Amino acid sequence: MATALSAALKSSLFAAPSVSAARTQQQRRQTVRYANIRAGEEPVDAQPSAKPAEKAAPKPQIGPKRGSMVRIKRPESFWYLNEGKVVSVDQSEDKILYPVVVRFESPSYSGVTTSNYALDEVEEV
Repeated sequence: MATALSAALKSSLFAAPSVSAARTQQQRRQTVRYANIRAGEEPVDAQPSAKPAEKAAPKPQIGPKRGSMVRIKRPESFWYLNEGKVVSVDQSEDKILYPVVVRFESPSYSGVTTSNYALDEVEEV
C-alpha cells in the first residue's frame, strides 16, 4: 500500500504540467500585459512611434572644467594662492558646500595632496 501511494506521489510531482496549467500561465501573461496597457505603459510588442523623443536641453556646467588649473583664494588653506588641477566638480542639484576637488603637486604637512573648495574660493588661471 505504501509503495502504491509513493508511486502516485512521484508521478504527480515529476509529471509535466497539464494543458490547463499551461493555459493558466498564458492567461496570466495576457492579463498582466493588458493591465500594463491600462496603466498607461506601452505594450511590449507595439511599434515604436514615428517621431523620436525630444532630448532635454543639457544643463550648463557649474564651476571650472575638469583638468583646468585654478588658484586657491581661501586664506586658511595650506595652498593659499597656489595653483592646482581640478579633479572634479559636483554637478548635482543639491546645494553642496565644497563641490570643487583640486589636486596639488606639493603635499600638505599631513601628506594630503587634494582638497575641496567652494566655487568662489577658486579662480581659473
